[in-house]
Amino acid sequence: MEQALRGSPTDFGLAAHLWDGPLLSAFLKQQMGVTLHVRQCQRLFRQMGFRLRKPRPEIATADPQLQAAHKKTPKARR
Repeated sequence: MEQALRGSPTDFGLAAHLWDGPLLSAFLKQQMGVTLHVRQCQRLFRQMGFRLRKPRPEIATADPQLQAAHKKTPKARR
């Protein structure tokens, strides 16, 4: 099972890109016929040394000229 978790869920025909409790629960039921609740699967992750990491969304870089035009107060003079 640890080898499966080191790979991607898509390797097993699952529609997700990251492992989490609900996905592991469904995977164990499908592959091994074992029923574990989500919380039990989350504990398994911890016991095997895994932790949940979700990717951070990319933030678009703002256009400085558009930002300056939108500001209500003028730029401070030195």
